[in-house]
Amino acid sequence: MIIIALAVAAISMTVTQSSLFRGFRQVLDYKIFRCPYCFAHWVSLLVWSCYPKTNVFDFVINVFATVALSVLPMLAIDYLNTRMDKHAKILHSPHS
Repeated sequence: MIIIALAVAAISMTVTQSSLFRGFRQVLDYKIFRCPYCFAHWVSLLVWSCYPKTNVFDFVINVFATVALSVLPMLAIDYLNTRMDKHAKILHSPHS
């Protein structure tokens, strides 16, 4: 499940944050395509629906547990991006 959560996080961050899908997000201007957490629910649902069917309870638990685990790498990526932006501003600011 950890591997699946990492994949869900990577897909969600790529679709909602990267410039690769910017045009797609502009055409479909829905919040789901701008929020990695929201999009992760749909990605997780899609991934777990490809697995052999079990009972509904296990399916729902797997979907939400995967989303919960995928939040951690998304937070790490967001934190690193914020720090990189901060350092880039410092490097490019005029020295007094």
